[in-house]
Amino acid sequence: MSSLSYLWPEKWEFAHDLYQLASLGVQLLDSGNVGVTIQDSATSSLIVEVKERQYEDPMLVHYTDTAPQKKKSLFEISGDGVLRYLGRWCVPDVVELHHQIMGEAHYYRYSIHPGTTKMYHDDKEVYRWDRMKKDIVELVAQCPNCQQVKAEHQKPSGLLQSIKILT
Repeated sequence: MSSLSYLWPEKWEFAHDLYQLASLGVQLLDSGNVGVTIQDSATSSLIVEVKERQYEDPMLVHYTDTAPQKKKSLFEISGDGVLRYLGRWCVPDVVELHHQIMGEAHYYRYSIHPGTTKMYHDDKEVYRWDRMKKDIVELVAQCPNCQQVKAEHQKPSGLLQSIKILT
């Protein structure tokens, strides 16, 4: 999500919930005078791919096999057969899939190039994979738009500050 400064504070939680629904593949459609229709677009290629490719990751297969046997486990198999860790989708160790998820979050029309911290906190509520934060840091570091904004907001170096003080 981008900055919520333009919204009333009472609406921040609602905007956050809408972002989470969008991340899960749920769309809200205007139904005219009737209100809003919820469309489950869980058939989105990204969600389907995460679900299908969980069986390619040996660690996720192990957790899928052992989760039902344990009474108290952080892993669970949801009703749709997807392995989740504390309610978050377990993303298999497939680099292309990680890049797809991060790209969707980073370039999503409501996010508009969030920084590493914001992007990590938003994504970790929905997805989980090893080295997730490191992957996000690397993606944002390679984004030309983010680097340009970062450069514009950085303080001048010590040498430049000394020159400004002397003048």
